[in-house]
Amino acid sequence: MLRLRRAEPEAAAAAAAARLVQAEARLRAIESEGHMPTDDVVLKNVPTVRAAELTATAGSYRPEDIGPVVGPLHDELFRRPEEAGVTPTGPGVACYEDAPEGDGRIGVHAAVQVSAPLQDGAFRVLYLPSPDRAATIVHRGSMDAVLPTAQTLAHWIDAHGHTSAGHPREVSLACPENRDDRVTERQAPVARDWRTRPIRSSTPY
Repeated sequence: MLRLRRAEPEAAAAAAAARLVQAEARLRAIESEGHMPTDDVVLKNVPTVRAAELTATAGSYRPEDIGPVVGPLHDELFRRPEEAGVTPTGPGVACYEDAPEGDGRIGVHAAVQVSAPLQDGAFRVLYLPSPDRAATIVHRGSMDAVLPTAQTLAHWIDAHGHTSAGHPREVSLACPENRDDRVTERQAPVARDWRTRPIRSSTPY
């Protein structure tokens, strides 16, 4: 009982520290509004990949709601292929969509590239849909502090005459145990906003 009581304030302190990180990320995003660097954004095609997938629902698209859902999903996802004798052939990917139940809820899809046949009872294997074009940016550090990076990417999309075509996809380029050392590519599907295109132009889309 005493150990349980000791664990309670430790858990509360950890939760408070996480909220502080999120608050600081929001503050940096607000302070950088209007003068955010966009040199690291790259527009590119995203290939279609075969992936094993697990899904769940998050309460919202905020990092504090996404993180507790997508983390355990990826842990379980990497465990199941190993038990089934399937070797991942690419990085972990997180995809998002508006949940059918609405109310701001988000469908979370945790996936990892595999070369297994398209049937297995341990997990769902499918082809991840590929956007025609995506604006991408690399985020370094914990995803709890992704808001400034997300703000930079959104600013670039608006400034270059594109519109968002769905929730961004996140690809884990490096995933060490220390979350502050992680490297994640954020891929935002985009469409050209033709209202911003000149009537006469020799530049192809």
